[in-house]
Amino acid sequence: MATSTTGATAGDPKQLAPVGSVHVAKPPIDHAPGGYVVPFVHTRIPAPVVQIGFWGGLAGTVAFGVIDFPLAALLGAGVVVARHRRGR
Repeated sequence: MATSTTGATAGDPKQLAPVGSVHVAKPPIDHAPGGYVVPFVHTRIPAPVVQIGFWGGLAGTVAFGVIDFPLAALLGAGVVVARHRRGR
């Protein structure tokens, strides 16, 4: 009396695949230094473009009066210090 513990035969298409055999597509990862990857789009943006965008946005907030210049200077100095310490 032969019994099957899984209830599926070897040719059954509903049989579970062994662990680790399923290929899951992963988003492309760029390990190049100095670049940023945009979430959901997976597009690489060079670091200089991001830097120009950040400093331009900070200057724009001062120009339109969203924040005052002393606060923008403090934020800019904090970013410079944080990036310098991270790069060590």
